[in-house]
Formats: sequence, structure tokens, C-alpha cells
Amino acid sequence: MQSRLAIVVAALTLFGFSGCASNSVRRGDTSVSSAVKDYDLAYKAMLEVMSRHFLIREANRASGIVTAMPIHNSDGRMGKAKTEVSAKVFASPRGGYDIEVRARNFVELSEPYTLSSRTPRYEWHETSFDNNLEAQLLNEINLVRFKGQQAAYENTFLETPKDAYAPPVN
Repeated sequence: MQSRLAIVVAALTLFGFSGCASNSVRRGDTSVSSAVKDYDLAYKAMLEVMSRHFLIREANRASGIVTAMPIHNSDGRMGKAKTEVSAKVFASPRGGYDIEVRARNFVELSEPYTLSSRTPRYEWHETSFDNNLEAQLLNEINLVRFKGQQAAYENTFLETPKDAYAPPVN
């Protein structure tokens, strides 16, 4: 009698746990799959645009970072300079995922050693960001990500007005 009671209790417990588990998976399945889909769309768009313009050094889907090979200046007459471009997918505080693009400019400032025949290594110093390149890449990534859909309003917050006064040049 006790063995039958134990079997019935075990069966009911197992049945109860399996019902709870399947319901919780079904409820959360749509939000998890939509978040994964949003992340995938953002990462694929970012990788596609970065591959279109640069030679890719590293692409890591798990961390959401794509890094391009440095772009060096072509003539070098005014000194050596390079730009390093990277993009990252990150969780937005508003929900979903956003993309951040960084284009960092570097100049080379090494000096030869005095009284020595040794050649110094390059000393790259970060100087600024290439804001125009960052904005262009981010806009292109969003075009690919949202399949060509654009906002009806164009942001002109920091642009120079077309009718701005410019003093004459002598």
C-alpha cells in the first residue's frame, strides 16, 4: 500500500513539475527568441557594413565586437597617422540592442635615440575620434539592419545652417 502511495505521489510530483516547466518555456520563448533575433540582425548588419569598407581583424559574435585593420595615411609626408575602427552591439537600456561605432585617430610621435644607432619602435598616441566616419558607418549599419527603413525626420542638431553668415575671405 505504501509503495503504491509513493508511486502515485512521485507520478503527481513529476507530472506537476513537467507541466510547470513546459508552461514557463512557452511563455518566455517569444521574448527570448525576439531578443536573439534582434541581436543577430544588429550583429549581421554591423559585420556586413564593416566588411564592405574595411579588412576585418577580428569579429566575435559572442562579445558583439567587430574590429577593422588600421587604416594608415597614404602619403606620410606630414607624419604617420592611422585610424582604428571598431563597432559593438550592446544591450540598450530601453530594451533591445544598439550599436556603437568608434573611429579613433592616432599619430606616431617616436623620436630617434641620440648617440645610438637603434631604431625606436613606433609610439602611437591617440588624438581624436573621426566623428564623420562614425556617423556615416552607423547610419549605413542602421539602413542594412532595418532593411532600408528611415525615419521621416532628419536630425540636423549639430549641422551648420545653410544660410549661416561667412565673412569674406581676402
